[in-house]
Amino acid sequence: MTGRYRVVQSFDGGFIGEVSMVNRSARSRGWTVRLEFGAGRLVTTWVEGVPQGTVRQFDGGFTYVSGVDVRPGGSVSLRFHLERAPSTPRECTVDGVRCSGL
Repeated sequence: MTGRYRVVQSFDGGFIGEVSMVNRSARSRGWTVRLEFGAGRLVTTWVEGVPQGTVRQFDGGFTYVSGVDVRPGGSVSLRFHLERAPSTPRECTVDGVRCSGL
């Protein structure tokens, strides 16, 4: 899985971020996103149209483990709402591989 980070929308006190992923492997597979901002409050996370995964928060960030596999060549986007956090993460990884777009 490869991931690309971007800010979808910024507003006073927060933003909506997204990690878009593509499954470049030959098999269906799950995924794990880790984002670390060093500060802030996670309001919510979501993936459109599929069963939701599991969120584990830690001081200044979170890990999201997928709720459904992505088919070979398929894509999925994780969106999240953060408050009082910088819009550029200190760390963004998908399955341990650094996200692009930073």
